[in-house]
Amino acid sequence: MSSSLGSPVGPPELQADRAALTLWPGRRHEPPDVVDVLLEGRRTVSLRSAGAQRLPHGGVRFSWPPALAARLTGRAGVVVRDPVSKQVLASADVGFHDADADADDGDSRLDLRDDRGRWLSVNKWGRLAPSFDGLELAVRQALQDRLLDRLGIVQEELERFGLQPFVCYGTLLGGVRDGDLIPHDDDADLAYLSRHQDPAAVVRESYELSRALRRGGFDVTRHSGGHLQLTFDDGADGLDHYIDVFTAFVVGGCTYLCFQVGSDDLELGTLGEVLIRGRSYPAPADAERLLAATYGPGWKTPDPSFTFTTPHAVRSRLRTWIGEFNMARDYWQDFYSSQEVTRVPMAESDFARWVADRLPEEAAVLDVGSGTARDARFFARIGRRVTALDYSTTAIDRGRDLAQREGWAADFRVVNLGDLHQLGEVAADLDSGIGWHLYARFFVHAIDDEARANLWTLAAAVARRGGECWLEFRTAEDAEAEHVFGEHFRRYLPLGQVVAEVEERGLRVVDSAEGRGMAVYKDEDPWVARLRLAAP
Repeated sequence: MSSSLGSPVGPPELQADRAALTLWPGRRHEPPDVVDVLLEGRRTVSLRSAGAQRLPHGGVRFSWPPALAARLTGRAGVVVRDPVSKQVLASADVGFHDADADADDGDSRLDLRDDRGRWLSVNKWGRLAPSFDGLELAVRQALQDRLLDRLGIVQEELERFGLQPFVCYGTLLGGVRDGDLIPHDDDADLAYLSRHQDPAAVVRESYELSRALRRGGFDVTRHSGGHLQLTFDDGADGLDHYIDVFTAFVVGGCTYLCFQVGSDDLELGTLGEVLIRGRSYPAPADAERLLAATYGPGWKTPDPSFTFTTPHAVRSRLRTWIGEFNMARDYWQDFYSSQEVTRVPMAESDFARWVADRLPEEAAVLDVGSGTARDARFFARIGRRVTALDYSTTAIDRGRDLAQREGWAADFRVVNLGDLHQLGEVAADLDSGIGWHLYARFFVHAIDDEARANLWTLAAAVARRGGECWLEFRTAEDAEAEHVFGEHFRRYLPLGQVVAEVEERGLRVVDSAEGRGMAVYKDEDPWVARLRLAAP
């Protein structure tokens, strides 16, 4: 059943296709501010009425978020309900197909489960991800118990480091409002008030904390100078859950909490407690003031459609002081966990073969932005020592699994080029007795200015040790072309600008080429440049 501009004659009171859901509220002249949409009995997305299109005859048309629209296929039971009262507003069995198609996709049922059987829903970042309410009851309760157990462990670790942690964000919201975790959440959140007020000292403290946590055996990912994420696996299927650790600090009388809050009227140094499932956790004494600063005055009313909108002044200051290391990370995480990644050839690139013909016999390869690991695989299988770096944990996990299945060796590391500290660790860990060469294909154009500057720092470190740097990237001439993998963040730069930047870092251009015919894929023949760099 597809969407229509006309009013339905009797039930059903909703219609849907892959583009949108249309609801006729009937006697309800207006739907609630937010509606929950359940697909196949699972809450999958919550939609705001304020952004919906009003149609003739009282219809209200909600567009699906793009991430969900891309996965809608087959038949599904659709239920629309009020998220507060849980009252069902409308329901129907829907066949999802293109709006201009004549038939649906048969009798197959919509399946939004991941490879671990978890139902996916649209999270506060607009992405499809598992959440607590997408799990079977017994599985959900066991997971939440593990999460709360580890939340207590992480709390103790921070206290051992000399900090006073407290729950924040969704964990605080669920605890204060319901005494429980929020059903549509997927993690737990801790914060601490820094002992410093100078932003540089605040960041330094965070790095000292992350090193202490790693020494304690925790798997730590850094998202900014004030945001750490600790991931935990269940020993069998990989990622089980994660806990975020945020930094709060005071500058000029204003209290900031990475990544969202900046308020002159907020005090986080005095702690009380909040009960979550009967367990006591530290919380700000004035928890309601923090929740209002985080979620707005309506925080007491459940709103699964909520998305963070950081005030510009707060975002600007935090980005300047604390940094952001997540540019396009969600895109690449989703890409490497989707079927789209199977469109990337397994065979090595033409550039990898070109480089292999010119590398010294004893050279090792530092593959920066390794992606699907197709070129890391090639270099390893021809006998090169390889270290592959990427900031997508999904990409690194895929690379490790591929190497294990096929029996070749490479060192895979999650490294974010936005974080200069991580790059320093990479450079320090490179065995000085091995001739490392830096390799980066289709990477320069995929990163922002800050990460690119850090790449030149790493390249210069490799060159100073006698290695060379090999780059292939799209240039400004490719900006207006059509791209097989669609449009996402790309920074198209003239070759001359890149050459000027590397020469400013003391690198010498040994060889360069520019044009088409060097990176052909199917019907796409991009305009690319190749650079071979060395020390002066």
